[in-house]
Amino acid sequence: MAHKPCSYGKMINDKGQEIEFVEHPIYGDESEVICVCHELELADYSGFFETDDMTAEHGEYQPHFENGKLRIGNL
Repeated sequence: MAHKPCSYGKMINDKGQEIEFVEHPIYGDESEVICVCHELELADYSGFFETDDMTAEHGEYQPHFENGKLRIGNL
C-alpha cells in the first residue's frame, strides 16, 4: 500500500469484510486485481483481471479472507 495503488472500488462481502480492489502499483492492468482487507491487514491476488464477477449480485465469486487466505466464493 506504500506505493499507493489505484483503487477500483470496494465492497462489503457476506462475512462483513470490506474488500478493496486495487491495481498492481507497478504492473497495472497487466496483473490480476488485488483484494485487500485493511481491517485484517491482508491482501492477495484475486485470479481475476476485472472486478465484475467478484461484485456480481449472485455472489458466486465473492472474495473473502478465511484463516489468513483469500477465498473466492463458497462463503
